[in-house]
Amino acid sequence: MPKRTQEDILKEEVSDIDVSSSEDEELCEDEEPELIDVDFDFFNINPKIDHEGTKCFIRQIFQQDSELISFSQLTDVLLSKNEVGSAVKTDGPNGDVFSIITVTGLTDGPNNPILKKFSNYLIEKTENDGKFNSVLHQLLMPGSKHLLGLLFSERMINMPVETVPPMYNMLIKEMEKADYKYDYFIIPSRVYKIVDSEVDKELKREEDGSEPALKKRSKKGTNGMSELDYYHDEDVILEKYALHHGYYEYTNKGINPDARRVFNDYAIVPKLSLILIDKNSLEKAIEEMNSKFSAA
Repeated sequence: MPKRTQEDILKEEVSDIDVSSSEDEELCEDEEPELIDVDFDFFNINPKIDHEGTKCFIRQIFQQDSELISFSQLTDVLLSKNEVGSAVKTDGPNGDVFSIITVTGLTDGPNNPILKKFSNYLIEKTENDGKFNSVLHQLLMPGSKHLLGLLFSERMINMPVETVPPMYNMLIKEMEKADYKYDYFIIPSRVYKIVDSEVDKELKREEDGSEPALKKRSKKGTNGMSELDYYHDEDVILEKYALHHGYYEYTNKGINPDARRVFNDYAIVPKLSLILIDKNSLEKAIEEMNSKFSAA
């Protein structure tokens, strides 16, 4: 799936929308809603146009901690190497970005205050995860023989997972073309934990003075944590091939979990996910993504 350019867009017809009469619209009112096909186009990253969207994606992953990593300046760094990475849009190259993937080097972090701050954040988050923390320390040391890349990939919540394999496929090819020789990648993402609503507990106490019984839910997750689920299906595959991965509390507490209630039954607590993977394992993970998620 090649990337689109402005020239490609201009060559296409302006519109092929069939405008129905008001009478036809009335006849369709009682019909069941139809699925709408949306064409997702892949473009090279444009630092000027894609800055705000990327900044929102960083905040989406890091929540209130985004202030701790100077997320606006981090956006500048991530978009500076625009020869590598893709932005997925539906309204041409100047449209809003729905998904993005890009990579930048962390090994040279000591020479860049923004990357240094981000690297320190990673070390702080993993400080209770001994092996993971130790490997990160070694990779981030000045003069490390192994190059560590920050692979940033995020999208809007309802974006189909079928758009993910092409993004990773193009990223690998573009890194080879640009002679990026990263040995390892750190991939930040999110998971969420479903918890019982504090509002429901309070209402129950007010009604009869008792504590509500815990609702039964399936247990899943790793690292001793329960009721965890993924925002992105590809993270399951990336974790499968990862050297290390873990889930971490955000330093700055954000929105009250009850503000993220699911069907009024449970509250949602997001957690930071960090995935460390080597280049060969990343390529294997991408192969599995292509097998599982590629559009027919």
